[in-house]
Amino acid sequence: MSEDKTAETSDSRSFEERVFARFDAMDERLDRVELRMGSMENRIEKLEARQYDTKPIWEQALAAIAETNRAMVEGFDKLRTEMSEGFDKLRTEIDAALRGVGRKIDVLNQNILELRADQRYFESRLEKLEPQ
Repeated sequence: MSEDKTAETSDSRSFEERVFARFDAMDERLDRVELRMGSMENRIEKLEARQYDTKPIWEQALAAIAETNRAMVEGFDKLRTEMSEGFDKLRTEIDAALRGVGRKIDVLNQNILELRADQRYFESRLEKLEPQ
């Protein structure tokens, strides 16, 4: 078998013509790749331009979110302080009111005890008078 691979082709063109045809085909492919790369570069430039257009908006949005967060934390701290003060005041008022209720219950118990003692006294006198 012959090692001459160039002689096995059925193409009637010469070796140089075939090589130049291949070079032409490669040139066409490279031209198409360059066109695609150019269109990709244009798209990337547009996207980058759009990014720069929206970047200030995002920065403003993030700043607004941070400000809202700060305001909420301050508001919650203020609310927590006010609620604590209000609960302390309410606790003091409830303690005073419960002490007053406790004193009134003591007075009421004393009155009931006195009435029960008087009632027993009168019942015992009534029992002495009934048999007569």
